[in-house]
Amino acid sequence: MKKTKQLIACLTLMAIGLGSAHADYALNLMQGVTQVSNDLYDLHMLILWICVFIGAGVFGVMFYSIYHHRKSKGHVAEQFHENTTIEIIWTIIPTLILIGMAIPATKAMLELDDVKEAQMSIKVTGWQWKWEYEYLDNGIHFFSSLDEASNKARQVGSGVDPRSVPHYLLNVDKPLVVPVKTKIRFLYTAADVIHSWWVPDLGWKKDAIPGYVNEAWTSVDKPGTYRGQCTELCGKDHAFMPIVVIAMEKPDYDAWVKKTKDELAKANDVSDLSHDELVAKGAEVYAKNCSSCHLPGGEGVPGAFPAISGSALVNGDINAQANLILNGKGMMPAFGKMLNATELAQVITYTRNALGNKKGDEIQPKAIQALQGGTAVVESKAAEAPKEAAKVDVKAKLSKDELLAKGKEVYAASCASCHQADGAGMAGTFPAITGSKLVTGDIKNQVALMSNGKGMMPAFGTMLNPVDFAAVVTYTRNALGNKVGDMIQPADVQPLLAKK
Repeated sequence: MKKTKQLIACLTLMAIGLGSAHADYALNLMQGVTQVSNDLYDLHMLILWICVFIGAGVFGVMFYSIYHHRKSKGHVAEQFHENTTIEIIWTIIPTLILIGMAIPATKAMLELDDVKEAQMSIKVTGWQWKWEYEYLDNGIHFFSSLDEASNKARQVGSGVDPRSVPHYLLNVDKPLVVPVKTKIRFLYTAADVIHSWWVPDLGWKKDAIPGYVNEAWTSVDKPGTYRGQCTELCGKDHAFMPIVVIAMEKPDYDAWVKKTKDELAKANDVSDLSHDELVAKGAEVYAKNCSSCHLPGGEGVPGAFPAISGSALVNGDINAQANLILNGKGMMPAFGKMLNATELAQVITYTRNALGNKKGDEIQPKAIQALQGGTAVVESKAAEAPKEAAKVDVKAKLSKDELLAKGKEVYAASCASCHQADGAGMAGTFPAITGSKLVTGDIKNQVALMSNGKGMMPAFGTMLNPVDFAAVVTYTRNALGNKVGDMIQPADVQPLLAKK
């Protein structure tokens, strides 16, 4: 009786909620603003009504039989075993129903993948935690991040009521702008971990996977603003990675393209700025790009994200700090790809003269641009890395001491930022190496996991050569509190990596 009352109370509250906040308790798919989304809606409704018809028929016959052939009316159950005719009927009818459902479903799937005859192409790259958009037809390129109002409101202790922020966590600083009634091809990839790009009004979502390119297309029927978000759990700021698509009539879109190109040209201005200008603007750049990890006050998160306040790097050689920010390291992305020279100069100057630091120096956009020129040389050398990797002698037998020495260097460069220098890991985020069942277990299982990656762990099989890979595996099994005593040679690693 108590459970019955609870059920009635729940149903009553649900009914009240549905009546007062329909948008929060939608019971059906949305139709969207594209032909694809409407076709998917129609397919959904077709399958739904087929299921309703089947359910009504099956349960109707069942309830009729139970009621009219009950024992109290004197009915006696028939005794029979097999009926070939009935078995044939209940095999053929479901088969025909499934074929009838498969035809429109297959048509919709083929339509989703048909990117032929696209009139423009946009490359979408997922980053922790923002989106990069590159219009392949006109050269426009920018990053889209959570808008400033939402970013301030989401901070712990901000004192801002999220309900006072329009489109809280669903607004961005730079939306993706597209023309209506134009077939647009999207190319999806990611720079770090798996993300997923989803705007419900478009009718589909696509995963953005590092080292892989997914395709999709859309053609928006009517102008408007359409919102979505990342739907793949991609790290600590996954919830703060919204998507905003603005569809415009063609003349308005052409005007936006011209305006955006002019703004991008101005952004390349590397004129010197005063010290106060650098610091003031740097505070805005820091709040948008750095505060989510290093925290608004620069105190960082012990064991995960280093503090800016009192940092030896920030208070040391300014060029060393600039190079780290430009090229990234460990979990820190390469901001040289995200920010222009002026923004980089501003945020570097800010961190050295705020957040508890009083270095007193500065760096100008021209100096950053010069360092970026140097970065290009580094990238050029990186492009030659596969050729150098080919020269690595994977057949050479290395001693255990050689593997351990080399492995210590590889671990410090590639693993310590997450699993910590001593292998202690970070509880709830990055597993410990010390005492790990994987590391102290079958060496082939460890190699397979490191090669293919898992969750936030990248696929090191595509990042390390066999010598470095064998060295770091051997090191983790014989250091950092582990004493397995075994080892693996590059020649043994190479075929395991090739299975990826």
